[in-house]
Amino acid sequence: MCYNYLMSKIAASSEIEAYCTKCKLVLAHTVVTMDGTKPKRVQCNTCKGEHNYRAKKPATKSTAAKKEKTTRGTSKKSRQSWEDTMKEAADKPHKQYSMSGNFNEGEWIEHSTFGLGCVQAFSAPNKITVRFADSTRMLVCNYS
Repeated sequence: MCYNYLMSKIAASSEIEAYCTKCKLVLAHTVVTMDGTKPKRVQCNTCKGEHNYRAKKPATKSTAAKKEKTTRGTSKKSRQSWEDTMKEAADKPHKQYSMSGNFNEGEWIEHSTFGLGCVQAFSAPNKITVRFADSTRMLVCNYS
């Protein structure tokens, strides 16, 4: 167990807890080199692997991407279940989709391949995001 937090100064050859890139755990390491007052390279006391000092496990790219995706604003319609959305659509008019058509957020369109869908967002100058029963797709619009 590492008692480095009791020590006021870290030096080469002292023990420190660090994330091991081979073991994929935070374990006891021996400091190999220093960069001023901070450890630069460490050696794992478990697997004897030497690597740069990492105080904790780094965030994975997929976790960061998921976090970014969930923090982006989404419209209320994209969070509803498809069944709830279809109940809303029952009494609303539907437009036939065409690449040259003009569509606004909240409008219902009928696509020849994907079926009935609701326009979720408009991306200038000529794209719309449409939610269909099986997926959400980006389609071209205002194309002449």
